[in-house]
Amino acid sequence: MADRTVLTKVCFAATDLLCFMVAIEAARDTFLYARATPFDALLTGIALFGWLGTFAGFGLYRPDLLSAPEELRRIVSATSVGAVLVIVEGSLFAGTQSGVPIVALWAVATVCELGTRRIWRWYLARLRMAGALAVRALIIGTDASAARDGETLAEAGSGFTPVGFVAPASSISAPGEWPSVPSPVVGAIEHLEHLIRRCDAEAVFVVSGCVSPDEMVAICGVCRRMQVEVRVSANLPQTLTSRVTLQDVNGTMALCIRPVKLRGANAVLKRAFDITVAAFGLVVLFVPSLLVIAAIRLTSPGPAVFRQDRVTRAGRRFTIYKFRTMRPDRDGFQLDTSTPFFKMTDDPRISRIGAFLRRFSIDEWPQLWNILIGDMSLVGPRPLPADQVDNVAEQDVLLERQEVRAGLTGWWQIHGRNDVTPNEAFRSDAFYVENWSLTLDLYILLKTAGALLTHRGAY
Repeated sequence: MADRTVLTKVCFAATDLLCFMVAIEAARDTFLYARATPFDALLTGIALFGWLGTFAGFGLYRPDLLSAPEELRRIVSATSVGAVLVIVEGSLFAGTQSGVPIVALWAVATVCELGTRRIWRWYLARLRMAGALAVRALIIGTDASAARDGETLAEAGSGFTPVGFVAPASSISAPGEWPSVPSPVVGAIEHLEHLIRRCDAEAVFVVSGCVSPDEMVAICGVCRRMQVEVRVSANLPQTLTSRVTLQDVNGTMALCIRPVKLRGANAVLKRAFDITVAAFGLVVLFVPSLLVIAAIRLTSPGPAVFRQDRVTRAGRRFTIYKFRTMRPDRDGFQLDTSTPFFKMTDDPRISRIGAFLRRFSIDEWPQLWNILIGDMSLVGPRPLPADQVDNVAEQDVLLERQEVRAGLTGWWQIHGRNDVTPNEAFRSDAFYVENWSLTLDLYILLKTAGALLTHRGAY
């Protein structure tokens, strides 16, 4: 595992250096390459090490420990700090004080870093799915929670391969008599060092609640001496790592999860972002929208804009606007569309031009007006039709998704769009509400662009 980690860091560092050189070339007037003197070369070397040090300081060379939204936030922060440091160096030693180069340097560096990191994530994910980067892991615990953790680690793409379970001292069964766990129990915790060598383990997963504090101290000591990572599973819902910190409470380590509330300054920031982007989008898309309206009216009779009652924050109903994608004679089809998240793979009501509009989500453009007037947000749970909301048997499941404005796109749109089940959609909406941040919104918007290009789940 150590060799793979070092290799990953070297590859990422090389990519960061390449991005830095491209950014410097784009802003060459800052302080480099103008004269190509030995002093300039020295400044270049200092800047290179400073750039790498900044990225290392933001923890960007262990992507396996970062969620994608958190990596996005740290990349933007690291490039911002790095660009400022480079410009300061250039101002102090090369006498350049122009404000234009820092903007070019930051913009080019950010785009290059985000693009290359996206490629790296895609490549590493493919390797994990193929099992090439799987870390051999021992699981300490033999109860039902340990079994669930073992099943999770055994799934393709997890990045781990469970090699066995270790019985803690609290377990009273004899070896081989733990019916809860799917894999063999390879031994007891007092023989952990021997078990790590025998199983060639590269990581140790400790199931929360299965070991005593003294056993945890012993486990950490063994793993430190053997250079093996310790990971403690926690019975927590899916949470962004940016919300989690460790706190020492009189010798007891506690996981602190920072609460997220979309109110006050956060609400103002999100609303300002919505208004800015929606207004800009309406201006840019005005002429293309006229062409879409003309295409709809020329290919089928009826209005070009479809209106429907939807539900947004606090259960308030509003009128949503979309370009019409269905034929005017759709009432002849007997379909029950009141089921929550109702979708059809091959809906016979959709017109030919409507299929094209849906494929590229062009039919959603009028919702920028809904965003501008405050009915919706750029990112949030997709608004359900009012009749679907009325048919939800347990209304309590809607409370969490109705804490925020309905969105043009959301967390489950970038994880399958219409291919997700209703339960998966509810869980995704709950995750978004629980973990909201402006960085998460930016991440979802960037991923939405990728989902539109691949057309996954579009129908």
